[in-house]
Amino acid sequence: MNTLEKIQTRVGTKVDGIWGPKTLSAVADELGVKDNVKAIQAKVGVTQDGIVGPKTLSAIADALSIYVAPAKWPTQAEVRTGKSIFGKVGDEGNLVNITPPYPLYYDGKQVKTIRVHKLIADAVQRVLQRVLEHYGVERIHALGLDVYGGSYNFRKTTTGTKYSMHAWGVALDFDPEHNAYATKKPKARFSGPEYNYWWDCWEAEGFHSLGREADADWMHVQAPSLK
Repeated sequence: MNTLEKIQTRVGTKVDGIWGPKTLSAVADELGVKDNVKAIQAKVGVTQDGIVGPKTLSAIADALSIYVAPAKWPTQAEVRTGKSIFGKVGDEGNLVNITPPYPLYYDGKQVKTIRVHKLIADAVQRVLQRVLEHYGVERIHALGLDVYGGSYNFRKTTTGTKYSMHAWGVALDFDPEHNAYATKKPKARFSGPEYNYWWDCWEAEGFHSLGREADADWMHVQAPSLK
């Protein structure tokens, strides 16, 4: 989902990636200004040229508190240096609790909040909200998208000696019982076509699926790229 589509989602217009009259009117209304591009540009602090380009869209997104994920999150290797935007491993000061928009269950018990790195918190919320709107609670339950396997966990990878992305709170697991690390498609539950929208939502926010990219660990999604 690009910046304009995120803006359209935020203001409640058709999400088609086209800056038209309805999007213009909805954005102006949200910002409390006259229904024209220059008034919007003045409000968000960019050059008033009447052209809705990348700088204007970015400024509108900022004004509407829309987080636009970077084109590329840091790589795993960069994260493990402790010098990336995600900071040092195990630094719990970088973590926040977020409330999922639909019930999630860990070991059969509903969790009220999930703990993730503050830089990915808004993106995770948006993904889960879109998943709720697309599938609905009953379908989510039937697909196991409400089976939460955890996020922050100060540990090393299960197959090596390096710290897992979970140790920074930048990875999440779902339905681990049916998506074990060594389980490949089509046996891995989340490898089925009915999960394509689920993965598309994550990838729209710059996240990476080990399942889709490496056919392994289909439970797992993370912000850092694999390489």
